[in-house]
Amino acid sequence: MLGDMPRSNIFARGVFVVTTALVLVACSGPAGPTPPPNPILRPGPTPAKSVDPEAKYAVAMIAMFASDPLVLHAVETVKVTASSDTDSVKMTASSTMDLSGDDMKMHSVAKLAGKTTKLDVVVVGRSVYSRVGSAPWSKEPRSGWQQTLDDLVRDLNPARNPSQLRYVGVETIDKQKLRHLTAVQKFPYVMADGQRGTYEKFDVWVKEDGTPVLAKGKISVIGAYGIEVKGTSELRFSKFGGTIRITAPKN
Repeated sequence: MLGDMPRSNIFARGVFVVTTALVLVACSGPAGPTPPPNPILRPGPTPAKSVDPEAKYAVAMIAMFASDPLVLHAVETVKVTASSDTDSVKMTASSTMDLSGDDMKMHSVAKLAGKTTKLDVVVVGRSVYSRVGSAPWSKEPRSGWQQTLDDLVRDLNPARNPSQLRYVGVETIDKQKLRHLTAVQKFPYVMADGQRGTYEKFDVWVKEDGTPVLAKGKISVIGAYGIEVKGTSELRFSKFGGTIRITAPKN
């Protein structure tokens, strides 16, 4: 019973629930209509009749995420502080994802209160392989993971409507001239366990053709047991539209 649980344990458990969800869905875009269960959701391209010149980059970026198959490499870094009325703890998490159509490979490392947790997930065909740390791989049917997989892919897309982004201008990042887009309003999102949060601020940098390169955001969520989580996320894209081969792991 929660009423019999020491307050410190309640806080620790709440932090665990929230941070686990953040690792599973580290970069969540604005909430949209409920997606169909299968296949992995890819938003369709936005009609572009009489597109404003400054909106063309947002339109092109959204179309990139509608590529079929969607192929990309992404690295996410999340830094948050989870707080209650009496306790506070910092957490950092990094996730590396390769996506090739319906197949996926993800490696996440979370550091919380001096403890490091590693998670690997590989999706090939109708099977999902997962392990925590160096434990043996477990194999499960894709059907049991489908909603989580849909959310992971959907939430890589930082916007679904070009009107949600405003063009800022050209900026040089890592020796690349990129087009900077910023959110005109806060973005809501839903974490892996159904908890709701908000992007208080969101910025994305894309190439001339709309290929996303970098996305940054400030996140906020009131999680389980009243734990408040605030922090930042950074997502870097590469190999967008290239070739990535994903194979089942061997124990």
